[in-house]
Amino acid sequence: MPAPDLQPPFTISVDTGGTFTDLILADSQRVLGLYKSSSTPDDLFVGISAAIELAAGANGMTLGELLEQTKVFVYSTTRSTNAVLEGKVAKTAFLTTAGFRDVLLYREGGKAEPYNLASAYPEPYIPRRYTFELKERVLSDGEIVVPLDEDEVRGVLRRLRELEVEAVAVSLTFSIVNPAHEKRIGELIAEELPGVAFSLSHEVNGVVREYRRASATAIDASIKPLMRDHLHSLERRFRELGFAGEPLMVTHVSGGVMSLEEMAERPIQTIDSGPALAPVAGIAYSGFEEAAVGRQVIVVDTGGTSYDVSLVRDGNILYTREKWLGDEWTGHMTGLPAVDTRSLGAGGGSIAYIDEGGLLQVGPISAGAQPGPACYGRGGARPTVTDAALVLGYLDPENFLGGRMTLDLPAAREAFRSEVAEALGMSIEEAAEAVLRIASESMRGFTTDMTVSQGIDVRNCVIVAGGGAAGMNIVRIARDLGVREILVPRLASGLSAVGGQCTDISMTVSAGRYLATKQFDHELAASTIDELDRELDAFLAEVDHEGERHKRYLAEARYDAQIWEIDVDLGERPDFRDPVALATLHDAFDTAHLEFFSVNQPGAPLEVVSWRAEGRVVRPKPNLAMALHDGEPPVPHTRPMRFGSTTYDGGVYRVENLPSGTVIEGPAVIEEPTTTIVLDPGATAVAHPTHYLITLDEA
Repeated sequence: MPAPDLQPPFTISVDTGGTFTDLILADSQRVLGLYKSSSTPDDLFVGISAAIELAAGANGMTLGELLEQTKVFVYSTTRSTNAVLEGKVAKTAFLTTAGFRDVLLYREGGKAEPYNLASAYPEPYIPRRYTFELKERVLSDGEIVVPLDEDEVRGVLRRLRELEVEAVAVSLTFSIVNPAHEKRIGELIAEELPGVAFSLSHEVNGVVREYRRASATAIDASIKPLMRDHLHSLERRFRELGFAGEPLMVTHVSGGVMSLEEMAERPIQTIDSGPALAPVAGIAYSGFEEAAVGRQVIVVDTGGTSYDVSLVRDGNILYTREKWLGDEWTGHMTGLPAVDTRSLGAGGGSIAYIDEGGLLQVGPISAGAQPGPACYGRGGARPTVTDAALVLGYLDPENFLGGRMTLDLPAAREAFRSEVAEALGMSIEEAAEAVLRIASESMRGFTTDMTVSQGIDVRNCVIVAGGGAAGMNIVRIARDLGVREILVPRLASGLSAVGGQCTDISMTVSAGRYLATKQFDHELAASTIDELDRELDAFLAEVDHEGERHKRYLAEARYDAQIWEIDVDLGERPDFRDPVALATLHDAFDTAHLEFFSVNQPGAPLEVVSWRAEGRVVRPKPNLAMALHDGEPPVPHTRPMRFGSTTYDGGVYRVENLPSGTVIEGPAVIEEPTTTIVLDPGATAVAHPTHYLITLDEA
C-alpha cells in the first residue's frame, strides 16, 4: 500500500550516468527521495526500471502503481553523446553547396600541437565519399545567383538510395538568410527517399559560422534514427508497465526540457544535456542559503567517470557555443548555445596507475559501472579514487549506498599494494593519500582555469558540490582554491536528476544576421527579433502545460574586428526601430565585456553576429527539504581516518540521527544514503533540511 502521506500525482526525473542511474521522485508537494541503480549501457531501460522499482518499494508501491500515478517523467540521457563519441551512428550523407565539400574536414582550422607535423589529420564526421556538392548559390544578402538544379539533386538522391544511406544532412551557404533551396531539397528527399531521416541546417543551428552549422546538421541527422527509436521505444516500454502520464519530457543542452516528439526531431539538443541540469539544481539550492546571496556560484558534479564544472553569474547560468565532442580541434562541434559545463576525466571510478616514466597518474580512464572499483567486488583489480577513500577510512564498507552494497576493503588494499604502493616504495595508506591528492589537484586546477577564463575571482565564490563522489574531496579542492563556503545538497548524489525536477519547458531559437552598429540596419534588426518572436509564439502555443510564459532575448556580439563573441542579455523584447534600443545594446555589451575581461571600450562600434531568443514555460517545483531527526544531536561513534600523514579518530554521523542545525566539526564524515561527505580537520558543517553548509577555517 502507498504511504498514507503521499500526495500524487508524482513526477519522476532520471539521469543516466556512466556508472549509476539516478532517479528523483517527487509528489505534488515535495521531493520524496533519491534512488540509484547501476547503469546498464546495453539497455538503459533496465537500469531505469530498476531505479523506479527501488523508488516504488521505498514508498509502499509496486512499480506499476507508481507509474500509473506519475504525471510527468523527465529523462536525461547520454545515449546520443556516447553514440557520436563511439561512432555508432546512422550511415549519413552530406549535401552542400559546390565548392564547400571539405567544410567538415577542415573544421575551424585549429590544431592542439601546431608544430607537430607528424600528427594525423582527423577524419571528417561524414566521410568524403558520402559528401556531395550541389549547383546552387545564395549570397550573404539572400539573393539567389545560381538557381538550384533539381535534376542534379534528384540524381544525387537516387545515388544515395543505391548507397543505402540512413540519414541526410543538408547545409548550404547562407541558407540562414534565404532557406529556399534547403527547404526544396528537403521536399525532394521526402519524395525520393521516403522514410530516410534528414536535417536542414537553417532549422538545426541558424548561425553564420559555416563549420558549426554544417557540423551541427551532420550530427543531428546521424543520430536522428537512433534517438527516434530510442525515445519512442523507451516511452512505449514504460507505457506497457503502466505509465499513464504526459508524453516523456527530455532534457536538452540549454538546461530545459522538451516533449519527446519535439526532441525526436531535434536530437542534437540531447548532446551533453545531462551536465546541463546540474547548474539548474545549483541555482535552486543556493537560494536556500544566506551565505550564497549576492555571490557567484561554482557548481561541481563529481560522478564515477567525470568532474563537471559550471558557473552561475548573478543568478544566471552561463552559456557557450564552444563545446567540442572529443578533443578540441580534432573532435566535432555542435555550435549550439549550450550550458557552459566543462568536464574533466576524473571521478570516483578514475583508475590510478604508474606511467612509463614511473610517475603516479589518476584517470582519465575509469572503471565505470562494470567492473567498477576494486572494492565493488565485481572483478575490478585496479585501484580507483573510491578505493582510496575506503582505504583512508572515509567510507564504511558496511554502509555504502545506504547499506544496499558492501565494499570489499581487502580487495581495495590489495589493488593499491600491487599496482601502486610496492612500485613507489610507499605504504598502502600513503599510496591512497597520494591518489586522492593528485585527483583533487587536477580538479582544483581545472576549476581555476574555468573561473579565470570567465573573469571570476574564485575566492569570492560559493561552491555547490554534487555527484556521488563530490563529498570525498570537495573540502580539499575548496581549500586549495581559496573558497571558504561549500553547499552540499542533501540530494547531492543526484544533482542532475534534481535539476530535472527544477527545470522548465523551454526552447532556444537563433538567427544568424550579421549587423554592424556603424551602419546599423534598424529595420533588419527589428524584423529579426520579430522572426524569433514568431518562432517562440509557435512553440509556446504547442506547450499544453499551465505555467507562466517568459521570453528572453540575447545578442551574440563583439567589438569591431574582434574574433569571438560574448552574450549580451537584451531582457524583454527589444524594439530596434527605436534608436534607444541600440544605445541599450551598446551599454549592455560594454558592461558584459568589462565583467569578462576587466576592460572595455565604451562607444566603440559593435558587430552582432547572431541573435537568440528563449521561450520558457515555468513548471511547478517541489519542496527540496528532506526530513531530519527531531531529537538531540547524536554522540557519534568514531573510526580511524587518515588526512595527509596523520591518522585521527574521526566522528561518524548518520544523517538519520541528525537534527536540523547540528554542528559537526572535522575530522569527521557524514553518511547520507547515497554519498559520504568528508570533513577534513578545520572544516565545520551545519545540517539543514535542504543542504549542509560547510565552512573552512582560514588556515
